[in-house]
Amino acid sequence: MNNKLIGRKNENERALLSPGKAGSLDEEWRLMNAALERLGLAKPLPAKPLPAKRSGRLIVALDLTSSRAESLRQAQKATAAMFQAIRAIGSVAVKMIYYRGLCECRAGAWHDDAGVVSRSMLELSCKAGETQIARMLRLVLAEKEKVSCVVFVGDHCEDDPDELLDLAETLGKRSLPLFIFHEVVDHDQMALEAGPLFEDMAELSGGVYTEFRPDSGPILRELLSTVAAFSAAGHEGVKQVAQPVTAEARQLRGSLLMLPAPLGKQPER
Repeated sequence: MNNKLIGRKNENERALLSPGKAGSLDEEWRLMNAALERLGLAKPLPAKPLPAKRSGRLIVALDLTSSRAESLRQAQKATAAMFQAIRAIGSVAVKMIYYRGLCECRAGAWHDDAGVVSRSMLELSCKAGETQIARMLRLVLAEKEKVSCVVFVGDHCEDDPDELLDLAETLGKRSLPLFIFHEVVDHDQMALEAGPLFEDMAELSGGVYTEFRPDSGPILRELLSTVAAFSAAGHEGVKQVAQPVTAEARQLRGSLLMLPAPLGKQPER
């Protein structure tokens, strides 16, 4: 990573970066493109941002325990690609929540700038520890801003199932759908055992459960982009985003079109 292009800081324990002083628009956009290209995107962003038609708020919650180390890079790419995919549809502000280690569970600030979120993702790393999904969901429920959707990306579950189901039901009562993107491999027994619980949680919250494989970067990118479009502009956003290529994202798209519009995205009468 070129420190002259992306002024990264070497504070491993830091939760999420805050933007530095802004330069000219052209320079900021050039740096953003450089960051996105390093995340493996095929196409850079246009020279100037498109005007946002609508806006939403999306919480992206990440399991950063040691079993997820190989998949963190895919999540970084997917988050950056998400912004690019929905720019013509509407804007979306993203808040990152993650847990890792023995007791670390942190929430960042709201950002609608792809460059800031991408740089924040690059600062993250994984640490050995148990899952803290219930703690993460309590942070979601304590959020003061109006949230459209919540995405959780993880593999294992060591939390109390009853507590998680209660929290998921509370999310549903508050019209906060939980979209669980579950990383599963056939030989991972803990991941296989977590599947039914994650499915129940998504259903209770009014969200959707989807599985993907650790090496399926395109699937995760399309899943995140589709949910972000739903968060930004409801059903119309889902219809406007590019048709998914992967079967998992196509199935998610169909499920989203059958769900109620996210909070604040109901069509005008």
